[in-house]
Amino acid sequence: MVIGGIVLLYNGAISLANVSGEDAFTIEYKKELRISTQYPALGIFIIGLLFVAFSVIMGKPELNKLIIKGRAVNVAEPVKISLKTNTWISSLSHEEDVLETFYPNIDTIQIVVSAPGYDSYVKTIQVGSKSIKEDLGDIELHQKVSKADITPKIVDIPDSANIPNHTFGVAR
Repeated sequence: MVIGGIVLLYNGAISLANVSGEDAFTIEYKKELRISTQYPALGIFIIGLLFVAFSVIMGKPELNKLIIKGRAVNVAEPVKISLKTNTWISSLSHEEDVLETFYPNIDTIQIVVSAPGYDSYVKTIQVGSKSIKEDLGDIELHQKVSKADITPKIVDIPDSANIPNHTFGVAR
């Protein structure tokens, strides 16, 4: 309608001239919202813009989000969260060209909380068509590997020790 209104204005079929007297175009919604103008050609633009705005609002994709909340206690390493879904395996075998269509249905997700040197914490949740907020509470990861003590040990060598001095592999 917007483009059609512009074409009609260009051809002179309609004009933006003021109509004397009453309002030429009026839109009223539930006696609360009333838009009126004395320029009838503006009505075409307003209706067209309403269609465009309605299409943009209704065509917006629905984004679902998953919020994971928790607190890792007694963990000295950085904690990483990863999500795992089901595996979809094809029953077809191929010789050269591979072309398949999958329709994945993500109904469950595994939340994996891990840290270096610790056993992972795994929780499976059901996923629907809405946003989810999952509270894991206090997460206690069990340590499976301890850090090695890498403190350097400095040993005094007595002067009486017979250790030859070397410079770049050549003895003096």
